[in-house]
Amino acid sequence: MTGHKGWTSIAKWTRSQPELVRALGWTHKTSPCSATGHNVLKKIDADAVEKTWTNWVEDLCPSRSDLAGCLDTVAIDGPTMRASKKSGAAISHLLSVVSPELGVTLTQQGVRDKTNEIPISTEILENFDVSGPVITTDALLTQKTFCHAIIAGNGDYVLPVKNNHPDLYDDIQKLFQDVPDTLSEDATHPLLDDPMDTHETHEKSHGRVETRCLKASTSLNAYLDWPGIEQVIQYRYIRKNPNTREETTKVNYGRTSLTPEEASAEHLLELRRGHWSIENKSHWMRGTQLGEDASSVRTGAIPQVMAALRNAALVVLIFAGVTSIADKIRYYASKHLLAVNLITECF
Repeated sequence: MTGHKGWTSIAKWTRSQPELVRALGWTHKTSPCSATGHNVLKKIDADAVEKTWTNWVEDLCPSRSDLAGCLDTVAIDGPTMRASKKSGAAISHLLSVVSPELGVTLTQQGVRDKTNEIPISTEILENFDVSGPVITTDALLTQKTFCHAIIAGNGDYVLPVKNNHPDLYDDIQKLFQDVPDTLSEDATHPLLDDPMDTHETHEKSHGRVETRCLKASTSLNAYLDWPGIEQVIQYRYIRKNPNTREETTKVNYGRTSLTPEEASAEHLLELRRGHWSIENKSHWMRGTQLGEDASSVRTGAIPQVMAALRNAALVVLIFAGVTSIADKIRYYASKHLLAVNLITECF
């Protein structure tokens, strides 16, 4: 929180701050050297750290009225620690469970280089209460075993569908191919005559006009063999440049276990946009502002434990109402005891 982003830098700087050492509760005159910190961190049980962290966040959020509803949706996605990967760390990729609204990581699990996120995805569901939030992910985790685990935990999902499941992708694409781009809110499918919910938004951003339209249908529920499926989705994104008349259109598909009564097309569009917001709110903040992308630590549990500590620093700042993380880090660089006070107030 004071701009020292790696363990070696933290250890050396702390040794020159006797007031800070006392404020943090050290009983010796000096804090541990970088070698001691390295030896301790590499042997820490990273899973125990994550479990303790998850319990604290889940207990804190309901107790604060300003955070009510912030855990109604969680996004599962995996940032890669680039410098650690180049250094040959056994674990350089993390599968994270993040609150899109806050940018707060609830829990994360290391993914070893010789495996991938798919087998880890069902394990990470055991680390938090699946029955509470709606779970969103990227297309890689659109797997039947993953959906089964969510449904078995009384949870719900909103998942994209891409060509890694060609049959499912083709079925959903064919359903929407005869549907006009523009529909009224109480429209029906032109061939099947089934109800179809739709919602569209228009925004101006960076000199461009952005149109987002989501259509949701229950027509394939009886046909598709996927656990918990209640609606299939088409998401259309159009970006226009009024000056050059250049236009870009992207069409994606998805499915959800939420019924039309539980989630309208408007709500599903919000969930869709919320998932991708974690890139700026969480991954970019950790990677750039807190130095994760530049950290080349690679031994034992250190990469994951340091990532957990960055999550902790980020949460303390966010829960304190800080809007500009970079500005506050520069401020605390010369007023580090105030950062200690902030931690004390938060915990």
